[in-house]
Amino acid sequence: MLMRSALRYLVARPGSVALPAAFSAVLLLATSVVAQSSFVNYESPQVHPIEVSADGLRLYAVNTPDNRLSVYSLADPSRPILLQEIRVGLEPISVRERTTDEVWVVNHLSDSVSVVSIPHGVVTATIRVVDEPADVAFANGRAFISVMTDREVRVFDPLTYAEQKRIAIFGDEPRSLLASADGSKVWVLVSRSGNKTTIVPESIAPPQPPPTNSQLPPPPAVSLIVGSEDPEWKSRIQIDLPDHDLVEIDSRTLSITRNHTGLGTTLLNVCRRPNSKELWVANTEALNLVRFEPNLRGHFIDSRVTRIAGNHEVTPFDLNPSIDYKTLPNPPAVAIALALPTDLVFDPSGSRLYVAAFGTDRIGVLDAQGKIVDRIEIGSSQVDPRSKRGPRGLAHHPSASRLYVMNRIANSISVINTGTRKLIVEIPAAFDPTPPAIKTGRGFLYDAKLSGNGTGACAACHVDGDIDGLAWDLGDPGGEMTRVRQGNRTFNLHPMKGPMTTQTFKGLPGTGPLHWRGDKASFEDFNEAFDKLLGGQELSTRDMDDYKTFIDSITYPPNPKQLLDRTYSSSPPGTSAAEGFQLYTNGTGFPRCSSCHSIDKGTDGRIIGNRSLSGSQDFKTPQLRNMYKRMGRRKQAQGRTSGFGLEHDGHMDDIFQFLALPVFRSLARSVPDRLAVEAFCEAFDTGTAPAVGHSLTIDLTNTGSPETLAYLSLMIGEVSKGNCDLVGHGVIACRTIGLEYISSSGRFVTDRLDEGPWSVAELRTQILTRKGTITLLGVPPGSGPRIGRDRDLDSTPDAQEGLTPYGAGSPGCRGPIMLTASSDPTIGNDRFALVAHEVDPSAFIVIGARKLDAQVLGIRVLADIGIGPLPVPVDARGVAVLSVPIRNKTRWLGKSVFAQLISVSSCGSRGFAASQGLEIRFSR
Repeated sequence: MLMRSALRYLVARPGSVALPAAFSAVLLLATSVVAQSSFVNYESPQVHPIEVSADGLRLYAVNTPDNRLSVYSLADPSRPILLQEIRVGLEPISVRERTTDEVWVVNHLSDSVSVVSIPHGVVTATIRVVDEPADVAFANGRAFISVMTDREVRVFDPLTYAEQKRIAIFGDEPRSLLASADGSKVWVLVSRSGNKTTIVPESIAPPQPPPTNSQLPPPPAVSLIVGSEDPEWKSRIQIDLPDHDLVEIDSRTLSITRNHTGLGTTLLNVCRRPNSKELWVANTEALNLVRFEPNLRGHFIDSRVTRIAGNHEVTPFDLNPSIDYKTLPNPPAVAIALALPTDLVFDPSGSRLYVAAFGTDRIGVLDAQGKIVDRIEIGSSQVDPRSKRGPRGLAHHPSASRLYVMNRIANSISVINTGTRKLIVEIPAAFDPTPPAIKTGRGFLYDAKLSGNGTGACAACHVDGDIDGLAWDLGDPGGEMTRVRQGNRTFNLHPMKGPMTTQTFKGLPGTGPLHWRGDKASFEDFNEAFDKLLGGQELSTRDMDDYKTFIDSITYPPNPKQLLDRTYSSSPPGTSAAEGFQLYTNGTGFPRCSSCHSIDKGTDGRIIGNRSLSGSQDFKTPQLRNMYKRMGRRKQAQGRTSGFGLEHDGHMDDIFQFLALPVFRSLARSVPDRLAVEAFCEAFDTGTAPAVGHSLTIDLTNTGSPETLAYLSLMIGEVSKGNCDLVGHGVIACRTIGLEYISSSGRFVTDRLDEGPWSVAELRTQILTRKGTITLLGVPPGSGPRIGRDRDLDSTPDAQEGLTPYGAGSPGCRGPIMLTASSDPTIGNDRFALVAHEVDPSAFIVIGARKLDAQVLGIRVLADIGIGPLPVPVDARGVAVLSVPIRNKTRWLGKSVFAQLISVSSCGSRGFAASQGLEIRFSR
């Protein structure tokens, strides 16, 4: 009777069913507070954070702060439903589908790529790629991975994961990758490519013009920013800047076949126009050749897209062609500006181009000739940095008129109807561990609506809180002298300060005073830039305090030039980083480096008089924790990748050249010592240990391998030294599991009450005897409990958050059916959905208040019928999903309901198959 009744309910339509009051619960605003120490903000740059599967059935999105891949069903393209979340490495920033069953996730901080099995919901392999991988593309049976710090693309066999080749890319920070439609080419976009500007040293630069403020003394001698091809200076500075913006690789021969130039200064993403040979690039163009801050006020960058035609002709298109930059403030401009483009994608026909305007929370709609035809708001039309979305990635459905937008700041997905050009829905991430203070202040860095015309933001130069690789002359001939007192000394600083390179916002606490000259006592003193440079209004005290709190949270990633145990290499002998460390801290015969550049922060914060530096101005001792990222001016056979290097104005090629200054006396005369100190400075500890992010996937094939044993030994030692925590994620006996290593006991505790704790040997045995796959991962100290076992830190382990399988199902044609849920059954969770895999085409779900164990028509019925039978759609991949939002009924806290999926199956007993039962216990 039950089966006959159920069959009448089998309909092939998607459904969304809200649990009635009897089986629902309330969303309480008082959520558990995630401790600040459990979360570290690295502000990693999302590159390709969202992707629609080739068959249009799945949407993949990275949850960067929660270190997960989110998988959504697109059975209804307008309403993505979360199917599962899969734990990957630290700071995932890109996701690409390789096959229907496998996607690759690029983990920026983990220096790895996670190979993810979608049917099994687990990482099956971890490919280590140092340092800071950014994107992956598949072409000609190969996997191509861009590596930002090492300036290369690494090529792997996607089946064996064997590395096939490393292709050097002549440019700073290669990021986005794109494969041609036929797979014959792969394009590599160099993000920090520069604009062929460089520096004329102050020793040969012409004098500055006289101040317009008659009260000012004559300005100091300073360097000059020029174009490297400027005929007036080319022969004197002899700087060769090839400006390789987009590099074309032959996927068969693995050789570089072409370098495209002149595409822009900071390049964020590249796409291909369907049915053509055109490539389009999202970029900003820096106007750093314009001298003095008043001349740059309100207009220091252009936001653009650049087309590369089939004949390789390059055409840039301004995204703000109608804005009058002379008018400030300019509210009408703020209302339409498209600022800081981060991604772009065509619709399947190739007739419309969509551009993510990260700075203004809009999607620009362009025709194929680069003309703006519309703008789609995805956030507030008002200036509201605290509620900023921050569109970072785009993906278009292959057959439906739907555009999916990954919002980096809101950590959400916006769904847009491209036919009506209207926002349909915004879907927040299932969980975001980012502390509220970071969320509140983040928008102030990126919000271009804070500028006078909506076109500029702090992040235009401080890209993702870091650097743009350029120098800017933000002096002011009409300004006033700045007096800075430090100890018993007073420094008088002229407003015509000359060119200075962009400094990072990472690791600022404890390094004050700030800026190259130490003229900013604290970060709040930069508030004047919102008026003087951005052309807007200074922030309120409250806003600036929130902005500072966010900035102070941005942390340096590990230094890839350190060894994994946080020591320094002793190779090559005589010029190694280890020997450089000794010279740096204990050097004799020359000023000891560590006396000014402290070993912890790289600076003691002191301002050094100009006489000590043989220069024209006084400067603060700069910190040294990002030296390895500022070596673009170092001379190579092909020229230089950047026109700016070290020192305040970037005129020094490298540390070796800097150490030749006479002030360093005997060090300046010793080539081996200079090389050793240079090696140490490039390996300078950033404050984050190299073990953070280091990961390894262990399965039946490598539980006892030398690599695994060495990894375990290294990581346990790093945990004991306090350099990192160690966690693990994967499956044991077909059940997902999370682990955290506890150094005091020498055991892994798990997120399951019936599993563990295990010693290292016992964990290996579990993997070997119970068909386990576990990915171990080093994480920042203090974050182990959150990342390993309890993501919301509510004292309830992740696996005990109200979902408990019970009983045994009856397999169908695809095999055993597993019923689970997309997220935790917390009260008020409107994203809750029941999900089953390996389901035959016709199925329904029953939900009841009691468990059963009855044999009916050859299957075990495990839940009574309180609700249902509810028909559930099954897609072509055999996945059934039923959205079941949980209502607001607090009286059901701690209560349980029971569910089971039953399907019509020609392979099942008497024509039916069933899943196991699932207990759903409601919690906060």
